[in-house]
Amino acid sequence: KHICDGDLVICEHGLTPSPGDVVAALIDNESTLKTYMVKNRKPYLKAENPNCSPAIPADELVIQGVVIAMIRYV
Repeated sequence: KHICDGDLVICEHGLTPSPGDVVAALIDNESTLKTYMVKNRKPYLKAENPNCSPAIPADELVIQGVVIAMIRYV
């Protein structure tokens, strides 16, 4: 998804994410940006960064917002 350190993301709270949307999610009291996915009607979060954990099961998934824009200053 090519979101880098220093990028600003704009999220809209209250939207229902669709599979493939990048979302801000709360996991263990920490916010993260991950790709929202669904498999067998169960949501999970997929890390796009190869240096991060591959997929996070979402037993208690709290979506804080769906990313609608990104700003990168060069």
